[in-house]
Amino acid sequence: MNFTRRDFLATMVISSASAALGSRGDAQTADSNASQQHDHHHDDHAAHGHPKPTRPAVPGLPAIIGKVTGTIGVDAAYEMLKRGDNTLDAALHICKTQEDDPNDHSAGLGGLPNAQGEVQLDACCLDGPTRRGAAVAGVRGIRNASLLARVLMEQTGNSLLVGSDAESFALSHGFTKEDLSTERTRSGWELWKRIQSAPETLGSGIYDPNWPEAARKAHFLPGSQRDLDMLIHKLEPLAVQLGFGPALSWRGVYDALVPAAEPLYVSVVNQKNEMSCAATTSGLPWRLPGAVGDIPVIGAGCYLDPEIGSAGSSGNGEANVRIDGAHTIVENMRKGMSPQEAGMDALRRIAKWYKDDMTALRFVEMVYFILRKDGDYESVSLWRGDKSGHVREFTIKDAEGMRRTEECKYLFDGNPPNGVRTTADLQMSHGGNV
Repeated sequence: MNFTRRDFLATMVISSASAALGSRGDAQTADSNASQQHDHHHDDHAAHGHPKPTRPAVPGLPAIIGKVTGTIGVDAAYEMLKRGDNTLDAALHICKTQEDDPNDHSAGLGGLPNAQGEVQLDACCLDGPTRRGAAVAGVRGIRNASLLARVLMEQTGNSLLVGSDAESFALSHGFTKEDLSTERTRSGWELWKRIQSAPETLGSGIYDPNWPEAARKAHFLPGSQRDLDMLIHKLEPLAVQLGFGPALSWRGVYDALVPAAEPLYVSVVNQKNEMSCAATTSGLPWRLPGAVGDIPVIGAGCYLDPEIGSAGSSGNGEANVRIDGAHTIVENMRKGMSPQEAGMDALRRIAKWYKDDMTALRFVEMVYFILRKDGDYESVSLWRGDKSGHVREFTIKDAEGMRRTEECKYLFDGNPPNGVRTTADLQMSHGGNV
């Protein structure tokens, strides 16, 4: 199998870890095994899915919207809304459930660490009935960062608290400090370090407008999903050596090669049209210590106007901060746009920010979750699929009473490793797909 992009991993990592990797087998066997591993990852993704009945014609209340992997606590939160409980209680119940789950690696206990192997958490919450909100960022050792954001909101007049001072504040308000790493996340960090020990890094210049086109095309990202699967397969023995079992080796290598921030954002509205929203994340895996994304930036990763609706994000925080995405969407709805129109407009702004450069946009993922106060909703994605090739989906539970999964509307018909397939696809997608 030939690999372009300077054979980034095959030459840099596999050669330096040849003893660990052992025999690679013939191309046909490798391709078959890579396909099987991708199927295993698909099964893991599908395990979070829910039924997909037809969307009701008329919005209903109460309603909850969020990402697919953030649905463990949705049913209980829905019952809280039906009972008339506080809307922020319901939103934070979902966040806490995910933060407490060591098998979820996007937030709280078991969140993937930064470049120094430390788990740093960001979170925010917005309470529509009281029109208050707050966020925390770069917090270490405090599992329930979303609950800490609420305490900051209720006990102080501050909207953002960061780092060691946020940790001290947490301890002074009854939170307990603990090691948030797990055996799985420590192994993942070790795997990432082994890959990063190669002389050429993954590169940071993709967002530099002066970066030469030739250098962009030599970037590590494989030219197709099949090439990515093959690269992952070749590194799986190294993952096994570092403690990953057969069911987790594909996912471990994938996270090391193609890290992605997948925060949990959740928004709720009750029968009285009262709204709250919250978000929690361990951020981009292997990120620079102290770096934060869009989640603790109120207006970018999370925003709510109780008279209009709410919006939140999952994806490249830097891209979202540039357009103040969540606030932009809510303001679009204030002007009369539907949730779908409001979200697609924000995605077009991101594309325009990168001058519609499809080489650069292959490194950008963005999903918005949008809920209007009357229960109308939508989720929109920059790409139809994610980097692993799965169609982007979201979870909704509303007056129909059934938690269900729906596909996101999208701007570009493709997924980041492959890009858009043809010029016609680009023209159709960039026309809005609305």
